[in-house]
Amino acid sequence: MRGREFIVVLFLALVVSTGGCLFNPRDPEPPGQEEEEPWVNPIAPKNVFLNLQTGLINKSNSNYERSLDPSYTFVPRPEDEAALGSDVFANWTKDVELDVITRLKGEYLGERTVQFGDENLTFERESIEVGKAEFEGDYEIVLNRGDGSKETYAGKAIFYIEETTQGWVLKKWEDIDVSGTNPTSGYLRGTLRGSG
Repeated sequence: MRGREFIVVLFLALVVSTGGCLFNPRDPEPPGQEEEEPWVNPIAPKNVFLNLQTGLINKSNSNYERSLDPSYTFVPRPEDEAALGSDVFANWTKDVELDVITRLKGEYLGERTVQFGDENLTFERESIEVGKAEFEGDYEIVLNRGDGSKETYAGKAIFYIEETTQGWVLKKWEDIDVSGTNPTSGYLRGTLRGSG
């Protein structure tokens, strides 16, 4: 019994000596640090583009990954395939796309943005039917390596989107033309995949 009394007295002395609190609370994290951009429930085809945008901005790939159909594929312009080699673009799957996005985020540590269509998310051609949609138009990807320098990749593409039990997802991204003098997303993708 004496051992138990000694432990109780020792515990009370410890509590009193620490000002009544055994554990010191840590300072709270400042708001907004490392927060992920929210997921938009893809109940409409264009919501896929919003999630792709936040998926590129965020450190994690979760929004980007959830936006891709399991059978997702990327199709480059023939000119990019000729310049970089067909092997670089062979068997382009969802896993390949996510690996390339991970590499992109590892190389471009600064701000990353992507715009699909115009500033209002309007495309040159929009075709929406039951269960599937196609959007054809411009995109622009601006990347910063973290040193303030910016690289722009832009072009025209057709985006094939389908409705699944989980909502709308991107099934295929097909680059079809350049935009100005900027290299395309296909050139960026091929370069990143080829460097691995």
